Amino acid sequence: MQFLNPALLAGALLFAVPLLIHLLNRQRHKRRPWAAMEFLMRAYQKQRNRLRRENLLLLLLRCLIPILLALAIARPLLQDAIGLLTGGGTVHHVFVMDASYSMGLRVDGTRTPFESGKSMVARLLDRFEKNPNRNDKVTLVTAGVRTKFLVRGDLDIAAARAGWMQMQKPEDGAGDLTIAMQQVLAALNETSDPNTQVYVFTDMQARIFGDSLPKEGEPSGPELSDTLRDMVAELQAREGLQLHWIDCGPLATGTLPANTGGVIDNVQITGLRLTDPAAVQKSPAEVIATIKNLGTSTANCEVTLEIDGGEPIRKVIEVPAGGEGEADFHLTFRTPGAHQVRAMLINDALAADDERFLTVDVRDRIRILLVDGKDAGDPLQSYAYLWQSMLDPDENTLPMFAVEVVDIVTLLGGQCTPKNYDVVVLADIERLNNRAAVALSDALRAGTGVLCQFGPQCEIESFNLHLHAAGVGPMPFRLLPPIGGAPGSSTVRSPSIVDMEHPLLREFEEDVYREILQAIPMWRWHGVAADSVHEDAVTAVRMTDAEQTPLFVSKPFGEGQAVFLMSPIGSEYDADRWNRLDDPLVAFPLLHGIVKWLALPATDPFAAVVGSELSCSLPARPNNIEVQRPERDGRPRAPIAEAPRALPGGRYSLPSYANTIFGGFYVYDMVLDRESGKEPLRLPFAVNVDPVEGELQYPSRAEAQAAIGIERVLDSLPAIATENDSSNRSELGPSLLLLTLLLVLGEATLARFVAARRN
Repeated sequence: MQFLNPALLAGALLFAVPLLIHLLNRQRHKRRPWAAMEFLMRAYQKQRNRLRRENLLLLLLRCLIPILLALAIARPLLQDAIGLLTGGGTVHHVFVMDASYSMGLRVDGTRTPFESGKSMVARLLDRFEKNPNRNDKVTLVTAGVRTKFLVRGDLDIAAARAGWMQMQKPEDGAGDLTIAMQQVLAALNETSDPNTQVYVFTDMQARIFGDSLPKEGEPSGPELSDTLRDMVAELQAREGLQLHWIDCGPLATGTLPANTGGVIDNVQITGLRLTDPAAVQKSPAEVIATIKNLGTSTANCEVTLEIDGGEPIRKVIEVPAGGEGEADFHLTFRTPGAHQVRAMLINDALAADDERFLTVDVRDRIRILLVDGKDAGDPLQSYAYLWQSMLDPDENTLPMFAVEVVDIVTLLGGQCTPKNYDVVVLADIERLNNRAAVALSDALRAGTGVLCQFGPQCEIESFNLHLHAAGVGPMPFRLLPPIGGAPGSSTVRSPSIVDMEHPLLREFEEDVYREILQAIPMWRWHGVAADSVHEDAVTAVRMTDAEQTPLFVSKPFGEGQAVFLMSPIGSEYDADRWNRLDDPLVAFPLLHGIVKWLALPATDPFAAVVGSELSCSLPARPNNIEVQRPERDGRPRAPIAEAPRALPGGRYSLPSYANTIFGGFYVYDMVLDRESGKEPLRLPFAVNVDPVEGELQYPSRAEAQAAIGIERVLDSLPAIATENDSSNRSELGPSLLLLTLLLVLGEATLARFVAARRN
């Protein structure tokens, strides 16, 4: 038993007052011997016991009255039988807060769903804190980019308050609540609390339900396991657990009827890209921002573009309801290096998807190392002549490319370093050795692209030995001898495009150019062993021969891409060339497309989504690494204590950073230990939100309840959470006051009866 006012229990000492009066009254009678009274002794002895019992009963009643009055004023609390039998009365309160970025929606200046949910948690923590006699245990969970247990089963309300303070705003993550509820269930399975209250605060957006909510227009698929519905069912099956699903979203505040669901208007930036991904300084570039209107009316959108935080460029476009629009910006990068491009909309109700970020690696030139297999012959018949004329045809135009030509001896002797170039072209060279193969592999791991053109001079076994390397090298097939007829013969084949979307063909945007490519005469080409093609290899173009021989094959290797051409693109002055791919209508877009694509890494490490890890490879060991987080994060620069990891080819892996919970630029600052000395380096990583989270669709209450199998969805705290005290405690003060009143009445009645009978 506990007391709300234990100090007032001292009033129970007043029971001594009637006892003292009783004792004092006994002292005033003095014994006097009287012979005439002897005959009355027999009658007196019969009544003495009755009188004593009556006096003791009156004394007891008069002593109980102040005791009960003191107890009533002290307000005792008594646990019920269940709490006494279980040895406690601890209530475990588990708060699960949806922290996806749709919880940051602010409609007409009202509180966001996240703020509403946070205020409800604060109300409960205040109630626990103000009542020291409660025995509440708190677990606080946020379901954002990753599930975080800010407080785990803590009886200290101050610690719970500290965890609550960490919930400043929703993160920029997107997804359903399934993983969070799985982890909550696993945590509860490790406890033995007899009374558990689980509160889930969410905006009820359709995405949080995951696969539990049927998709409109899609047929019912097979029964899935480990869905949100399964997690809810397991929680509800636990003995002593109550689950409260609380809607704190825009429909719960009266914006739309909560029982019917609905859609909230939103405009977002879904993409930001360069039309020509291989950017070169002082060359015109075009940046396109894609705008999506998820509203029900046409939107006039003002799009702002910033380069490295400089003077913004603005453009206004009109986007139809439910449609998309593009804002194109024409600009020029004046300096090489990594540039930060940021597109913005005027903030609407949901700010997280009103920005998009892009890191652009600007080169002074796209540097090409061309190993020419015909370098020793007629210059007009060399491959260098073709490449230089196609990549830089006009001397008066600012060139994008810098082609350096070497012969095979330079490559085999190790007198050139392939990894120092953006693209390496092996144009019909005779053979390779181990030194050249290792140098090419190291270049691919460093992100350099490699194009290998097989021609009449190639020694097949040399390439199979050094590039295929039993299936583990960069060449994803086993090369076979040439097939087809003599150049200019009557047996003519042609290319056939099998992958229209392959980046190699990005310059063939119009159908007419694709038709020209597929009409080019092909007489001779190298064969490919069909059973040797690697599963990661992609064939963009095939031959129209009976074997459907691959003509263009690509495969990622390390951070670079390797492309293999089975019939080389020769000079127009070479009468023995195997094909007519040198036609300017084909050669120009083909070579430009190949080089621009190969100049890019296989995967762009500087373009990431919220929640992913950031890392890349570096040419030297980095030191003094720090990360500057984006504006939305708000936290200061953080040092990276983890050491870099050594990679093959003398490169190093930048320590990964996984705490990408907000969109924006995460900028690494470091110092590289090069042989020439210390070199400062700054690398910006562009991290963007998933635009799907911005599709603000809300199911009706009935649909939500059916999807996850709950009886009802609340829009405020449940009644059990708003009671003044725990359900397993009752206050005895009022009952004791009533009992005191009854004792007073009983004592007065008994005293009057006894006095009347004695008289």
